[in-house]
Amino acid sequence: MNYSTKIALGIKDSHLELDTAHFKDAIEDQGNQIIVHLVQSYPLHCPRCGQLMLKNGFKLVKILGPSLHYEPTIWSIRKQKYLCKPSPDCPQTITKVARVKDVKYRHHISQAINLRIMMQLTANESQTDIAKELGISDWTVRRVILNLDQSFKPNYHWLPRHIAFDDFKSGRFAPSGMSMLLMNIENHRTLDIILSRRSRYLRNYFLRYDHSARLAVQTVTVDLYTPYRHLIHELFPHAIIIADHFHVVAQAYRALNQIRIKAMNSAGKGTHQWRALKHFWKLILTPAGLLKYDNYWSRRNFGYAQLTDVEVVHRLLSFNEDLSQAYRYYQELILAVSHRDQGELNQLLSQKWTTLPWPLQKVQRTLRIHKLEIINSFKYQTYTNGPVEGINNKIKVIKRTAYGFRNFCNFRARILLALPNSYIAINWNHKRTAHANFQTRAA
Repeated sequence: MNYSTKIALGIKDSHLELDTAHFKDAIEDQGNQIIVHLVQSYPLHCPRCGQLMLKNGFKLVKILGPSLHYEPTIWSIRKQKYLCKPSPDCPQTITKVARVKDVKYRHHISQAINLRIMMQLTANESQTDIAKELGISDWTVRRVILNLDQSFKPNYHWLPRHIAFDDFKSGRFAPSGMSMLLMNIENHRTLDIILSRRSRYLRNYFLRYDHSARLAVQTVTVDLYTPYRHLIHELFPHAIIIADHFHVVAQAYRALNQIRIKAMNSAGKGTHQWRALKHFWKLILTPAGLLKYDNYWSRRNFGYAQLTDVEVVHRLLSFNEDLSQAYRYYQELILAVSHRDQGELNQLLSQKWTTLPWPLQKVQRTLRIHKLEIINSFKYQTYTNGPVEGINNKIKVIKRTAYGFRNFCNFRARILLALPNSYIAINWNHKRTAHANFQTRAA
């Protein structure tokens, strides 16, 4: 069998050959499946006495191999049987059967199938679709995932200098329904998926890491969720907390939208103001620098007047004073964050929160509490939770394709496999053993 035929069949065992001696067509197309007739034979020595064993016929086994021409392919292998007769060096009869390197012992699926399963798992496909495509059962795909879970063991002796984590909605298997994504924010590599975001669980998880590894962490980028602060100071004593820009602006964004809806309801459903505030909601929430001032369009909500986006926003803000005040606050916060100007931020947060509309009062108090963390984000401009939010969106797609998950191990493995830049930690025991062996040989 030539090299190209072996590549097409996914065969790596050098002793596995096409059985052309017994079959005229070693590769037989039966219409609904392809049968590949193979033979496995090689010299074998007795494991007890070391003598060359006698060949004692063949044993026929059938193995599922990679599909050819999109049809199921069966390897029909005639495996050589061996016999070592009793002798003074070997008092008992020893029998053996030839082993196929491409198939695990007592398995009926080739290793090439398992490799294709792992490749398919990196794509956004459900387990059922992968099983149908490869002609296997769902449980076979699930077993491969469970075996892969052992490969995604974190290295509890190391942590990067700059980390970020954020919660996302996972499933019922999580105690709070929310899990955590841990990322190396310098190279955007995912470190691990943590089962729960609860403080007690997070503390127990990070305490598995060496104390020296936790001391090496310099910055932690998170959202404005208050319970994380005490935990970060406890676990990472030398780390600086950085407030993510997205979550800072999102505080005012949600408050502005809430005030817009309140103004709509105050105007009454079906009124001119209600329709205008509902139709042009995107313009109100758009940063002022992105509004167009030269696009004159006929606006039906304003008597078909030729107005630009800027003029439409001015008319909308004239409907309600609270809306106008919230809009100015929102735009000033965007400018302070985008310019990374501490003076603008101090001026904005110096306003008395009692003079602001009710939804903005909570925002003002929250931003004052995290003022130092926001200023830290101005200094460390490159560290944001943007990559984390992007991964969260991809996790949502994985969940939707699979119609949800009921097992955290499967969920975690699918996420880490789907991320091309995921950080697979090195098994510390193997690394330490290899280093010790190297030092022994050097000595």
